[in-house]
Amino acid sequence: MDSSLNAGPVGLRDRQKLERERRIVKAAEKLFARKGYAEVAMEDVAARAGLAVGTIYNYFPSKSALLLAIVRRETESMLARGRKILDHPPRDAVAAACAFTEIFLDDLTRDDRRLWRELLGAAIADPSVVGRRLFEGDAQLVSQLASLLEHYRNCGVLASDMEPMPAATVLYGVCFTWMTAYLMNDSISAEMVRNEIQRGTAIAMRGLFPHTNTISITTRG
Repeated sequence: MDSSLNAGPVGLRDRQKLERERRIVKAAEKLFARKGYAEVAMEDVAARAGLAVGTIYNYFPSKSALLLAIVRRETESMLARGRKILDHPPRDAVAAACAFTEIFLDDLTRDDRRLWRELLGAAIADPSVVGRRLFEGDAQLVSQLASLLEHYRNCGVLASDMEPMPAATVLYGVCFTWMTAYLMNDSISAEMVRNEIQRGTAIAMRGLFPHTNTISITTRG
């Protein structure tokens, strides 16, 4: 009886703590995008989140810790979507690859592009911490994509000599090129980037099919 009574408040406190963390991270995201990472103080985050500054520091000891929390959230979101595709791979290998590239794009365009500019700027300014975290997140998703390509190779859909990790890296390169263009040029729309990434992915995927399939695809084109 006593343990049951004790369990309730602990669960409530955990939920409250998680909700408070989300409020803090969301406030930081908005401020970093609007004012720039360098111009935001922890007091600004506290004011926007409606919390005391001391409370902010209880959850995040520094502004860089807040930035890393944003990176972690984005990474977890992408990897969760990647796992869903791996658990239920589409029959069409090209459609599957395009679905994976959508993960990169949707994650990028869901937030204000100014936030991602700040994240990349911070990664360049602090490559050993922020840069490493961003790279690790992308590397994990590329590894998932490599596992997906390996699945299609093992099923005989893709060429038997296809190397999953280099192939996945090529597809990531298509995404990275257009996502960088999107961040650097406000005249480039998300829809334009989506179309170009899908085209580039389809072209790259042609080279991964067995030779006979590649010829037939080229002929139909």
